Amino acid sequence: MKKILVLLSLAAIALVSCQKEASVKDEASSAPVRTFKCVIADVDPDTHVAIASDGKTTWEVGDEILVHGEGSSNRITVTLTSDDISADGKTATITVEGVTPYDRSDKGYTSTFYASYPASAFVSGNTYYNSVLQNCNKPLMAGYNDGETMVFYNLCGIITFSVSGDFDNYVFSGNENEAVAYDVFQSRLAKTETGEVLDFLRSGDGYTPQPLTTVTGDVVNDGSTIHYICIPNGANFASGFTFKFKDGDDIVKEAVNKTAVNVARGKILNLGNITAKLHDYVAPTESDHESEIPTDGAVDLSENGTANCYILTAPGTYKLPCVKGNSDTSAGNVWGVELLWETYNNSTEVTANSVIAAVDFEANWIYFQTPSTLKPGNALIAAKNYEGEIIWSWHIWIPETAIETATYGSVFSTGIMDRYLGALVAATTESVPVESYGLYYQWGRKDPFVGAADVTSGSNAAVAGRAISVSETTFSLAASIANPTAIVHSDNSSWYSGEPDNNLWKPSEKTIYDPCPAGYKVPARSDAFNSSDLTSFTGWEENATGRYFTIGDPVTVFPFAGYRDDCDPGDPCHVGDRVAVWIAYASASSGLKAYHLNMRVGTSYHGRGETSKARGAVIRCVKE
Repeated sequence: MKKILVLLSLAAIALVSCQKEASVKDEASSAPVRTFKCVIADVDPDTHVAIASDGKTTWEVGDEILVHGEGSSNRITVTLTSDDISADGKTATITVEGVTPYDRSDKGYTSTFYASYPASAFVSGNTYYNSVLQNCNKPLMAGYNDGETMVFYNLCGIITFSVSGDFDNYVFSGNENEAVAYDVFQSRLAKTETGEVLDFLRSGDGYTPQPLTTVTGDVVNDGSTIHYICIPNGANFASGFTFKFKDGDDIVKEAVNKTAVNVARGKILNLGNITAKLHDYVAPTESDHESEIPTDGAVDLSENGTANCYILTAPGTYKLPCVKGNSDTSAGNVWGVELLWETYNNSTEVTANSVIAAVDFEANWIYFQTPSTLKPGNALIAAKNYEGEIIWSWHIWIPETAIETATYGSVFSTGIMDRYLGALVAATTESVPVESYGLYYQWGRKDPFVGAADVTSGSNAAVAGRAISVSETTFSLAASIANPTAIVHSDNSSWYSGEPDNNLWKPSEKTIYDPCPAGYKVPARSDAFNSSDLTSFTGWEENATGRYFTIGDPVTVFPFAGYRDDCDPGDPCHVGDRVAVWIAYASASSGLKAYHLNMRVGTSYHGRGETSKARGAVIRCVKE
C-alpha cells in the first residue's frame, strides 16, 4: 500500500505582533480600554501550525476571541467583523473594554492580558493567565499581550483529510488508545522579562485534564472539503491510527494506518484524500468456541468486583470476564486462551498444570479449573484475539495461609495486607521463608514477575510455562499488555516508550492497571503510611540475621525480598539484604521515576525514595 502520510512542518501562523492603534487609558485604571492590532508574523515553525487550507493562519469574520484577566467573570468576548480584518486576514484589530489586568509582576510576568480561541470553548471558572478549553475538536489557541501585541500560540497538533463516500460522520482513534482529546484542556501562557512561560497540559485550579481516546466529527463527503482533527498537545501514534466512518450509528467503512507517526503540537499531518484507503468494515464476531471445561456451576470470580488479580482459597471451576481489570471495559473478543506460567515461589521444579489444571473460554469469558487438591502458588492466564495476540492477562493467586489485614497499631492509616502481593505466606519474626517474598512489578504495569528462588538467591523462582524474557528496549503501553512475561531492563529510565504517564497507578483511585485484587489497591503515601513523609517513620527495627524489618504493635514484617534492575537484568538483585516496596505515587520532577519505600540491611535505612519505573519491586496492597 502506498504510504500517503506526509508530516508537514508549517511556518507563518499564530498571531503575533501588534502595533498600537488607539490611545490607552491610564494604566492605573481597573478597567482600561485597550486596542490590540494583531498581525501574522514569521514565527518558529516547530511551535505553530497553519489551520487554513491555503497554508496560512487567517482571521475570519465571525471569529470569537475571549480576552480575560483577573478573576472568574473578568472577561469579554470580541467577535470579528469585516472592519476588524485586513491584509487578507493576516491582521485583526480588537478593542477590549472593562477587563481588569492580571498583574503577576511578583512572578516576573510582564503580560497582563490573556486570550483564548475559540471563545465558545472556554469553560466557566477562573481565568487569570489560563486558557481552560473544552474538547471541541477545533484549532485551540492561547494568547498573551506583549505591550499592545497579542501573541497567540496553537495548542494542537492537527491531522487533515478529505474523503468521499456514503457516510456522514467519523470516529478517529490511535491503535494503542493514545490520548487524542481531553474533556478539559488547560494551558498557561504568559510573557516574562526573560521569555515565555509555556505549560500546554496543565492540572490545577480545579481542573484535571481527563484523556479521551477517540475524536468524532461530521463528514462532508465530497472528496474535497478539508476536515481537521485537532489533538491538544499532539500525540505520538506508535502503531498508527484508525478511521471508522459511520452512516448514522452504523460503521460502514474503515481506514487503518499501522505506520508509526508523531503529530506534534504545532504540526500538520496532511493525509490528503483518503478515499482510496477505505475498505468495508467487518466487525469482529465472538468465536463460536465452546469451553471444554464445564461452564455450569463455575464460580464467577468477578462477583465482588473485577480485578487484574484474583485470590483462590478452594479448589474448583472458576470463570472471569474478559474485561480490563478493575473496570467493566471489554478487553476484546476472545479467540484463544493460554496458561502462561505457574510457580510455587521457590526453587522447586514446577509440574505443569499443578497450580491451574486447565484453561478454556466461551464467548468473552475465561474458564479454568484447579486440581482437586489446591496447590499454593501463582499463575498467569492470558486471553488472545483472533490474530493470536495477547489482549489481557490475569494473575491467579493461591496463598497457603489466609490473608489478613490490619493497621498494626495505626502505623498504617488503612488496612494493609500482612504480606507482599503474590506471597504464599506472611513472614513472622520466627519465620521468613522465600514463599513470603511475593512477586515483582514494574511501576504502572499490571502483570507480575516471579520472585527469588531462595531467601538469599540471585536466581528466579522455578516456573512451568513461559520463563521471564528481558527486553532491552522500552515498551509502549499496548506492547506491555501484549508481552506480560517480558520485563524491560532500563537502569535509569522508565519501561514506557511514550510520553511519561504518571497516572497508570494513582494515589487517589484504583486504575485499570492496578495489580491488586478486588477491594485492594497499590498504596498511596497518605492511605498506606500514617505519615506525610515516609522518612519520618519511627519504630522500625532491623533484623539482619532474619533478613527483615519490623514495625507496629503488634509488629508486621517486611522481608528483604530484593528487587530487579542493577544486577543481571534477568535475575533478582540484593535478595536477603534489601527490599523496595512500590507506592502509587510518581515523581513530579521526572516522568521516568516513581516513589518506593526503600529498606537496606546494615544501614537502618527506611525512607521514601525515587527510582526508575523499570525497577521490579514488591507491593503491599491496602484496602480501598
